[in-house]
Amino acid sequence: MKLNNTYFNIYISILLVCIAASSCKKLASVPDPINQIPGSVVFSSDPQAEAAVRGIYVTMDGSLYSAFGGSIQIGLGCSADELKNTVSTSIYNPYYINSIPSSDTYDYTIWSTLYATIYKANAVIAGIASSTAITDARKAQLSAEAKFLRAFNYFYLVNIYGDVPLTTTTDYQTNAVLVRTPATQVYSLIQQDLVYAKANLPAAYVSTPRFRANKYAAAAMLAKVYLYQDDYKDAETQASSVIDSAGLYTLVTNLNNVFLTTSNEVILQLQNINTNMYTWDAYILVSTTTPGYQITNTLYNSFETGDQRKVNWIKTNTVTVGGVATSYNFPYKYKVNTGAGTSFTESLVLLRLSEQYLIRAEARAQQANLSGAIADLDQVRARAITPFTATNQATSQANLLTLIAHERYVELFEELGNRWLDLKRTGQANAVLASKPGWVTTDQLFPIPAADIKTDPYLTQNPGYN
Repeated sequence: MKLNNTYFNIYISILLVCIAASSCKKLASVPDPINQIPGSVVFSSDPQAEAAVRGIYVTMDGSLYSAFGGSIQIGLGCSADELKNTVSTSIYNPYYINSIPSSDTYDYTIWSTLYATIYKANAVIAGIASSTAITDARKAQLSAEAKFLRAFNYFYLVNIYGDVPLTTTTDYQTNAVLVRTPATQVYSLIQQDLVYAKANLPAAYVSTPRFRANKYAAAAMLAKVYLYQDDYKDAETQASSVIDSAGLYTLVTNLNNVFLTTSNEVILQLQNINTNMYTWDAYILVSTTTPGYQITNTLYNSFETGDQRKVNWIKTNTVTVGGVATSYNFPYKYKVNTGAGTSFTESLVLLRLSEQYLIRAEARAQQANLSGAIADLDQVRARAITPFTATNQATSQANLLTLIAHERYVELFEELGNRWLDLKRTGQANAVLASKPGWVTTDQLFPIPAADIKTDPYLTQNPGYN
């Protein structure tokens, strides 16, 4: 992969920098970061190094349709059975019909934004390690935060594209001729980074709201990584460390408050750097007329009667055209599609407590601890629908795993591609998505962008793409 076609030419002149000083100020109350300066200056003090770390977060949500600016949420939602697109000219129609060309702009955006963030994280890790001005304690903490962010972005790369180039350096000559690394090795780095992050990040948040990772964010991501690797014992252990974190996190009983910046269910949020909106999700999905992206009938009909998640997290618009009224359902977890100022009421949730309960429930069920799994399942259900144990005193392991998968569908829908990733990791993608237009089994991986393949002789394409 020749990185000047993804992110190298953007960042080669700097080791890291915030995209704009005014944007970075929103991430934490520290002195203004310095923009476009040599690494020796960036890492000449603790505050400057911390500003550099904040710049990594900025890269993740820097523009419309960047990886976490909508592309992952909407693209993966359309690829799965969560969202339907009814306009053939929509930018995400290729995802809905599962026919993404390798030249697709938004596929390239996902790939390039994730690698841009990784590049910045690599630069921070290297710069901090070589600095003689930063205290040892701050070195460990800031390196841990950068490694958490590197792991988070690699997690999405490996799950969207499969084997991907693995780089931990900013060296141009090395990065220009990278080969695709087996997913198992990528996961190994992800795990190492997260273990380091958990050991060296504080339990307390360094910012309010929760815009900076702490040790429990690392533990939450570790739980997810272990679950995806079928390491159920360690997945349970890590999820338990978050759930039992001395009351730091609680499930929010009012479903309309789950995604607020004041929510105690939030483990980590990503602040939008723009001042005219709170989240890209609401900006793209929430509509007063006919929504561009609608909840599929499959998802809508999956909710049990009386499920308050259907009431609070899905909104229906009724549009009358030519005397005919038609109802359209769309995601409504994030409700404010425009906004001004810096006191945002909503921010994109990267990690939250209910997912940790569902991770532990699945891990326990896989280890035949059915009563423990049901107890976790009911923690999530209790605020929305009748608890499972109230109507089912006993069930088989297989049936319980099916119920947990269903619960993940209705609880985590349209959240960072969870449904898409769940269908693939559990081997259900072909069966569930077979009726989608254009579906073939090779659609489970997105295409490697053609621009990078053209410039890197060692980079190969995924099966099923030209």
